[in-house]
Amino acid sequence: MSASTSAVQRLNMFWFLVLSAPMLIGITIAGLVWFGNYTASVDLLPQETLRMGAMGAMGLMLVVARPLRNVLLSPSAIASRQAQTVTPADSSDDQAVAKVQASMFMLLGILDAVSMGVIALSLMQADVLLALLNGVYTLVLAVIARPDFAALVDATRKQLIHNG
Repeated sequence: MSASTSAVQRLNMFWFLVLSAPMLIGITIAGLVWFGNYTASVDLLPQETLRMGAMGAMGLMLVVARPLRNVLLSPSAIASRQAQTVTPADSSDDQAVAKVQASMFMLLGILDAVSMGVIALSLMQADVLLALLNGVYTLVLAVIARPDFAALVDATRKQLIHNG
């Protein structure tokens, strides 16, 4: 059981580590603009249009995050996926943890797509407010969409045993 506990702690750490990166990047962009006198080389969009578009994309991702998590991280979907690091000789607990971790990173990639786009736009336009807002948005997204990894690993292990 301690391997499962350490695996759950590792999964939680990875979850928040990946989704806290946009906040750190936003703080870095703010430092570049405030202290490094960084300015935008070209304005692609008017600032209000950029902010409204980014807010719309962030709001949409907040709305679809939980349903997306429920689809991608359902135990049956996780158990049916192939994981490159899993061999038939592994125990069902090790297989469950590896498959949950692989599925978690797939979901994180989808959830981070909007954040990375907003980071690129805020850097190109030197928009400090948008960069910092994106960091806060991503932290809120991390809390809203965070799965219960302990229950997910247990349910996936049971599904793997059931599938035989």
